[in-house]
Amino acid sequence: MGFFDNKTVTLFNRSFNAETEDETYYPTLLEGVDLVETKGANVSKSGMDSADAVKLYVDFGNIAKPYLPPKEWENMPGKCKQHFLTFNPAQDFFIKGDHTDLELPESEAYGWAHDNLDSVYKVTTVDKYEDVMPHFEVGGV
Repeated sequence: MGFFDNKTVTLFNRSFNAETEDETYYPTLLEGVDLVETKGANVSKSGMDSADAVKLYVDFGNIAKPYLPPKEWENMPGKCKQHFLTFNPAQDFFIKGDHTDLELPESEAYGWAHDNLDSVYKVTTVDKYEDVMPHFEVGGV
């Protein structure tokens, strides 16, 4: 479909239980997506070396699990969350490539992944387009 590419990313949806303080991540493999990395442009605009930024384009037809809005996904029982995905800014992150078998630490998983792996991005924005080319545009840093 149009501008979508043949890249693969792994999305990690974060669920946090405030009572037990348990942090759980649910991985989803997204194939046939386009990942546009724009670090160079952001460094020159901001003057900061840490100005990584990406835009992830996901065609609705390339999603293996049903999408739910973040609040709806968060409110469902934990045993059901693995069967759905969401894009929740400041909670979820994604990594370029197939990392569905990645063993994450019990806490601070994003920080650990960012420090130990390449191309790790926290979800910052989500735009959903349902018109001519139905897709998500997910911003990350």
